[in-house]
Amino acid sequence: MDKKERARSAELGMSEKSEAAIMNISTVFFRDKVMINKDAGLIAVINMQVEDVGNALEKHNGKLLCVTRTGISAMFEKNCDDALQCAITICQEAELEERRSLFRGLSIGIDYGTVCVGVVGHNGFDMPLVMSETMDTSTFLSESAQKYNSRILVTSDISTRLPGFQTRYNSRKLGQIYHLGSMTAEYIFDVYDGDVAETKYSKMRSKLFFETGVDLFLKGSFLEARSYFIELLKFDRNDAAAKQYVFRCDSCIAGTADEFAKQYLELR
Repeated sequence: MDKKERARSAELGMSEKSEAAIMNISTVFFRDKVMINKDAGLIAVINMQVEDVGNALEKHNGKLLCVTRTGISAMFEKNCDDALQCAITICQEAELEERRSLFRGLSIGIDYGTVCVGVVGHNGFDMPLVMSETMDTSTFLSESAQKYNSRILVTSDISTRLPGFQTRYNSRKLGQIYHLGSMTAEYIFDVYDGDVAETKYSKMRSKLFFETGVDLFLKGSFLEARSYFIELLKFDRNDAAAKQYVFRCDSCIAGTADEFAKQYLELR
């Protein structure tokens, strides 16, 4: 083995750990199985998305981690504000006429934690490897966002690292997520600064009603919580999260919900 080969061998298997905000960006092009099986130009479309996302990352001090079947992942070392600002920028630019079709079904999840990055390979083949429970959570959030008609979902690990989060960003407490692996729970927030204008202002108007309903639900007052969500739906019948809570309240009142469903919006 010559010097060059020894150097390469030493690099393989090495890794670096960082504490960072991890973002996953997903669109319909990652989620639609029919499109994936039939559209030969899909990779070209995803590459165009990566270029646009990459430009936004450069402006907000982010780094591209990987592109997988679940979306585009990026990291922001020790700066949650950059991550959230970047997410909002991506959402706003996705509304430009020339980008609407490219970023159809856009949803973003952001979490904070440890990411391990390294290089693996064999016999001349090298590839980067990224391992992170945090990345798995951000991917889960980006995949779940559509269900709640959200563009950006963040964890409380993000919100608590952003001074003035409640005043600087327009958000609402969506509920709790339970991590089965670590047996821990945390809040998730819908940051609707990334939503289209009509949806954003509708959520701003209903924030108090919605969060009161969430708090009542978490206290086990399902009938009272249901009344808040029903009242909210009278002036915004498109609030998908409120609809989800009405169904959940109904199952809790009927006694068909398990103990997890009575406390947590999502299990991961």
